[in-house]
Amino acid sequence: MRHKHKRILELNTGTIKTSTVVRNMLTNLIENGKMQTTSKRSRVLKAFADSFFARLVRIHKTKEPADARRESIRFISSVVFGDTAGKKVLDEILPRFVEKGHTT
Repeated sequence: MRHKHKRILELNTGTIKTSTVVRNMLTNLIENGKMQTTSKRSRVLKAFADSFFARLVRIHKTKEPADARRESIRFISSVVFGDTAGKKVLDEILPRFVEKGHTT
């Protein structure tokens, strides 16, 4: 079976450009709440966002609160562009995922 096999490479660009495009789309989605894009890019963004938020939820469930916050800040800053989007993820979006108990 080939589950999630080279899903990021569906955009037919170089890997550096692909990761930059996907990270930029995720940042715009976090800042604005919605965005308009092609179906191919939206599929790639959905997979990337699901794994991003699943990892953040996993961090918060397995570690102490102070350690979880520190590690999630480190992870968010490595993926999301800009401080405002990172703060929005940490203060508004992530608590909703953690209290609902989503583990995608």
